[in-house]
Amino acid sequence: MKTPGFTPRRYTQGVMGGIGVITNPLSRQNQRHPERLRQLSELLGESGVLAQPKGLVALDEVALRFRAQAIDVLCINGGDGTLHRVLTAMKHAYGDTPLPRIAVLPSGTMNIIANSIGIRGSASSILRQVMRAQHSREALQTTPRSLLKVAVEGHRDHYGFLFGNGIIAGFLEAYYEGGTPTPAKAAAVLGRGIFSVFVDGPYVQRLLKPFHGELTLDGNTWPAQPWTAVAVGTVEQIGLGFQPFRLVTSQPGHMHVVGIGGSVTDLARELPRIYRGRPLQRPHNRETACRELVIDGDQDQTYMIDGDFHRGNRRVTLTALDTIDFILTR
Repeated sequence: MKTPGFTPRRYTQGVMGGIGVITNPLSRQNQRHPERLRQLSELLGESGVLAQPKGLVALDEVALRFRAQAIDVLCINGGDGTLHRVLTAMKHAYGDTPLPRIAVLPSGTMNIIANSIGIRGSASSILRQVMRAQHSREALQTTPRSLLKVAVEGHRDHYGFLFGNGIIAGFLEAYYEGGTPTPAKAAAVLGRGIFSVFVDGPYVQRLLKPFHGELTLDGNTWPAQPWTAVAVGTVEQIGLGFQPFRLVTSQPGHMHVVGIGGSVTDLARELPRIYRGRPLQRPHNRETACRELVIDGDQDQTYMIDGDFHRGNRRVTLTALDTIDFILTR
């Protein structure tokens, strides 16, 4: 598989430190299929180590242990939130040392990163492919993506691939509210929100969390104004098939920044273009690719990273780091 703008890399599997698997027992599919942990453990055998950390402190300890063991491949069994939390722990453990290749075993409520990269198959089938390459020294094909660093003074740095504030944070709040979050529920929240926009209903006001602020992109400033949302990605999709971040394929090593400066009605009218990955057209909406984005708001900000909520200060700094390599499955 080849993604435009990215050159897949091929590695010959070596013995090195083997395979490390981190699994999240609370991910949606892992809860529905508790036998999966046993299956993954049996597949892995003596070729690596499987960890099921309970809490972020334990996750940090696993990351340090994996670095000490010089693992060759890191398999992450969970959804987007698990990927975000694991890579954050790994970056803090590894520092400037390159991370191992990443194999995503998608099993969460949201698997946007895996879908965007083109990873297909069950957790067991993907691990089986990695295992086969480990034993036969078969070449593994990978595709690079930039890791997004999100820094807030006084807070721990976080790492991921998607960032959004404003109405994006409001949408996720409604999505996680009451009942089990599912793709069908996400579509229902989106549909209800669009309907509320065009009938001037109260529901969209619940979702709408605009903020006033200035954006600085590689030293160039988008002047302070009210923003309905700022969305940032280093992968193409943001969920439900929407592909707003097309520039990451033509400009590797950059993030694609989308600023919705118009009304929520303007955003609703842009959605068909965003879905197809087309340029924005409505007035006051802006987009570009950059390596660093500084968001200076007039109040503390609430935002999401890969589907997880975070609260920061008035200034949030995002940086597109060197690429990491995702293993592609057949």
